[in-house]
Amino acid sequence: MALNNNRYSCPYICPSTHMQGEETKQQETAKIAVKPENILSAPYVPGNVRPRSPKVYPPGAPPKYLPQPTESTSGDILWMSPVGPWAAGHIDWSPQAGITGVRPVVDKYSITRYSTGEWRKNNQFTLTPRATDKAKALEAETQKDVANTFSNLDKKLNHSNEMLNDRIKELSYWKKQVQSTLNGITEELAAIEADRQRLKGACKILMLPEAISRECLELRTGRYEPDLVRDDAEQELIKEVAIVGEIRKIFNDTLIKAELQIEMIKSTKAAIERDWSDKEISLKIDNLNYTLTPDSNLILAHPGVTRWPENATTLEYWKHYCAESIRNCEDVRKMSAKLRADLMTSITKGGEDMKNQANRTNSALAETIDATEQMCEKLEDNLKDNLQKIADIENLIDYLKESLRNVQERNKCVMTRLHNRNYERPSVENCRDEAQYALMAEAKFIKESSESLQSKLREAESVRSELMKYRGELEKDIACKRKSLNIDKDRCARVRAHMPTPEEFAAG
Repeated sequence: MALNNNRYSCPYICPSTHMQGEETKQQETAKIAVKPENILSAPYVPGNVRPRSPKVYPPGAPPKYLPQPTESTSGDILWMSPVGPWAAGHIDWSPQAGITGVRPVVDKYSITRYSTGEWRKNNQFTLTPRATDKAKALEAETQKDVANTFSNLDKKLNHSNEMLNDRIKELSYWKKQVQSTLNGITEELAAIEADRQRLKGACKILMLPEAISRECLELRTGRYEPDLVRDDAEQELIKEVAIVGEIRKIFNDTLIKAELQIEMIKSTKAAIERDWSDKEISLKIDNLNYTLTPDSNLILAHPGVTRWPENATTLEYWKHYCAESIRNCEDVRKMSAKLRADLMTSITKGGEDMKNQANRTNSALAETIDATEQMCEKLEDNLKDNLQKIADIENLIDYLKESLRNVQERNKCVMTRLHNRNYERPSVENCRDEAQYALMAEAKFIKESSESLQSKLREAESVRSELMKYRGELEKDIACKRKSLNIDKDRCARVRAHMPTPEEFAAG
């Protein structure tokens, strides 16, 4: 059923009457181009359903969602029979069916209202732009104003970036200067701390030579009385103890100065570190600001920040403060370097003085030891001679005793002869003959010889007694000298072998 009144038709969806001729032509073209497939007509004939052939679009056809040259928006080309399982209802169904009240194609699955051509026609209408000239003019003007605004904003941003870049360079320069000064004061602090530890070690080491000197003095008090003298070695040991006391006083005074200097360096280092930290924070902030752009994801709105801070300083004062902090730090560092030189001088000179005094003491001890050794050797030689004399005297005594025994034997012989002649000869035969006189003379000589030998024996025993006494004196003196040598050469030398060197003093 067709309507001839155009006021009930939609120019975009429902075709008008003047378009019926064109639609008729399109339907004829569609009938020629598209052949119906699987047309179900009554009655149903088995075996008439065949597979669907794919649609073939001509070359250069528009997209599938836009109207095609081979289709129509009329419902007469649905190729559905009026009767059957998919009955199309009235065969005169048209897109105007919704307006005229004619029922659309209805089955138990769906309600068909529009054709595929109408859907594509509506897609084309939806995709067609509908901008006005006013919108175009407003858009062009707005784009021009926005372009000028953003051009000026970019210039301001570039100028701010240049100023920030200059500030970053200046901050980097001063930060490098402060960093160099900080490294210098840090190295100076480490150096003076090492020297202070070295000086404390030297003070500890100084206890060793003092203990050695006092130990040597105490050991030398154990000498026996003949050698208990105040010799050169004793004098040098006393000087050594005095020098140790003087060096300790100098070391303690220098150590107090070093500790005060370290406190000053630490306070100066803390100030320069605070300055470096402030510059590091400022440099990070300016670097961050230099990298920020309107496209950054870290930017936020901060109302009320376009003002001068209350604690802001002038650029001139900032430069003066940077130069003054570096100058103060350098002055403290130079003072510390001078003190370190004095400290090392005191350590070096003190060690050298201790070494020289130790050499003097060792030399005096060596002279004393040499003289004592020579005396000991001489005493030992005398002792050897004395022992040899004692042995000779003892041999002499034995010889005299043997001689006295022989004399006694001879005396017994004479006495026996006289006894026999005096008491055995009878009467007149007992006369004073020459033999009697000879025997009497022999007896007298034997008696005199015996007395002479006994006198020699007593003299030899007296000499032996004197030699024995001298031997005791020699042995006692030798023991005294050996005791002194043991103290000076062995015990004192063993103790003084641990005397520290100037290098040990310098190393701490």
